[in-house]
Amino acid sequence: MIRAGDVMTTNVTSVSPETPVEELISLLRVSHFTAVPVADAEGKAVGLVSETDILRALAYVLVPPQSGEHIVPPLDEDGNPVSPRDRGATTRLLRAAMLQEKMSENAVGTLMRSLLDRRVHDVMTPVVFSCRPDDPLHQVCETMVWKGIHRVIVTDDDNKVVGLISSLDLARRFAEELKS
Repeated sequence: MIRAGDVMTTNVTSVSPETPVEELISLLRVSHFTAVPVADAEGKAVGLVSETDILRALAYVLVPPQSGEHIVPPLDEDGNPVSPRDRGATTRLLRAAMLQEKMSENAVGTLMRSLLDRRVHDVMTPVVFSCRPDDPLHQVCETMVWKGIHRVIVTDDDNKVVGLISSLDLARRFAEELKS
């Protein structure tokens, strides 16, 4: 049986909830990661932050929500984000692109600076979907499918981050299996 630990990426970089968004963007750019776990001072997983989270935050900075709109996606009865979450952000970014023509460069720069000065806790997904290294991989896959997520944080018994499993990790593993 294939276990989570057999496919997880182990050289995972985590960030603190207090990490500035500008520093996070630099990390993602240099590392070529598309997401990183967010861990507290003890190394315990408290969330995940992805490029999509940054784009969503940018969308809301450029086109602030109207009355009744959610800045943070609503949660279902189990406390999980309601999906799909990104359609509103994409629409908002398209509207922002149209509005940008009407805004001065200085105004756009000020809005961008306000995003870059924020902290990871302002933009991260504060829900931890996790597994243990010895969990069967089929359970991890089922979680990803049913929750509509692309990554699962692998934690030890103390909830400390020890790895990450992404959709790409699964595709690599299944490509190897299909070759044999």
